[in-house]
Amino acid sequence: MTTCFINVLLLHPLGTVLLPQMRLFFVNFLYSQNRRLATSIYSMSRSILILFFIYGTRVNTEIVTMKNISETAYLVAMYRALETERKDALIKDLFARRLAGGRGEMLVEVIGDKQRTTTAIAIRTYVIDELIRQVVELEGIDTVLNLAAGLDTRPYRLCLPTSLRWIEVDLPEVLSYKQERLKDEQPLCCLEHVNLDLSNLASRQALFSQINVAAKQVLVITEGLLSYLPEDQVALLAADLHEPPNFRWWLSDVTSSIALQEYDKYYPRKIFDQYFANGNQTLLFAPPNALEFFQQYGWNVAKLRSLWEESLRRKRGVQFARFWEYLMRWVAREHWEKIRNLGTIVLLERE
Repeated sequence: MTTCFINVLLLHPLGTVLLPQMRLFFVNFLYSQNRRLATSIYSMSRSILILFFIYGTRVNTEIVTMKNISETAYLVAMYRALETERKDALIKDLFARRLAGGRGEMLVEVIGDKQRTTTAIAIRTYVIDELIRQVVELEGIDTVLNLAAGLDTRPYRLCLPTSLRWIEVDLPEVLSYKQERLKDEQPLCCLEHVNLDLSNLASRQALFSQINVAAKQVLVITEGLLSYLPEDQVALLAADLHEPPNFRWWLSDVTSSIALQEYDKYYPRKIFDQYFANGNQTLLFAPPNALEFFQQYGWNVAKLRSLWEESLRRKRGVQFARFWEYLMRWVAREHWEKIRNLGTIVLLERE
């Protein structure tokens, strides 16, 4: 009975709408009292209640607020921590577990599908790390603008020029939390923080204009942001980023439209939506052709990296992945192309 009550309180709309503060209290209190017990309770009860969440809640496509989605930063940080602790880790983020805290550990258990999601986040992080180093070194980038930075730690863990100006933009509560947790750490470049809600168009345009004046070449990063925005908002952001002439590069992850078609079949995503968005659909931006979409707003694709192919290169693909790849290339090439580009990292360059 207690287990069911806690789950309903944490995940069901009744808890998220009427008792948001109590929901947070139970996450923090229960976990602080007994981590192993808390984890066990969620692991056992999540599978029992999954059908209740999926079929008892209507999913719609209302716009999800940035404040709700900003909480995913704890979850992503925990996935980076789990990857870091592997013997064959693709990335090393020694700050991730500290930032994720008890909330991040609990959320990983609530959402489920831990291994698969950890691998996906690890590959995404690895590829973006690699592209950042390449562009900064080869293109003479003097400013990096990380929008919706969350609990990202690249200024502390990547080998970057000490003169590089790195600007993190996010909501005040996210940045203040990160600054407090990392107050004794020294960034490897010139790190700045800007408290800003990116949905405020006038404020973000003013910020972009201000940064443009002081910079020669800007690299913009929107890791884990675009998929939560409806297409019209991504279009506005693309236009805003193209306006300042010194904003030359833009690095982001992009989800394919095939993900929307399979959306209702992926149960962990339903739980994710229920927790972070009261049942509203969180995957909103997944264009059928990302290249054409960004070209409309003056951005050309300079590099495109398939996360499927990267998973094979790093030996993190699904079992018999090579066999299925060869088979689909011969038998169902069109379907294979869709799968190959299910998730990509794109480096865009302004025209």
